Amino acid sequence: MRTRVDKAKVACLDINLHKFKMQMGVQVLIDDPANLEKIRQRECDILKERIMKIVEAGANVIITTKGIDDIANKYMVENGVLGLRRVNKGDLRRIAKSIGAEVVTSMA
Repeated sequence: MRTRVDKAKVACLDINLHKFKMQMGVQVLIDDPANLEKIRQRECDILKERIMKIVEAGANVIITTKGIDDIANKYMVENGVLGLRRVNKGDLRRIAKSIGAEVVTSMA
């Protein structure tokens, strides 16, 4: 991953960049083992879509208060994006205020 970014465009996030998982209480019954692999692949695809939306918005630095999955890390490295995880919420708010950004709490 990059360690230095010139002309940084920072995305301040308060969301998890982990593989998408079903919410609590949701049950999925699978008859065919091939379908299980499709579900796992879709989880990775959702994560890739999230990362790509952030990159397409112009960000080359991603700062989040939550975690960054290894798969998300891979996609960020491929696109030349620097990622910082588990940043204190207070610090993130200060960073956002100093650069004129806004903390995003959902991908919606």
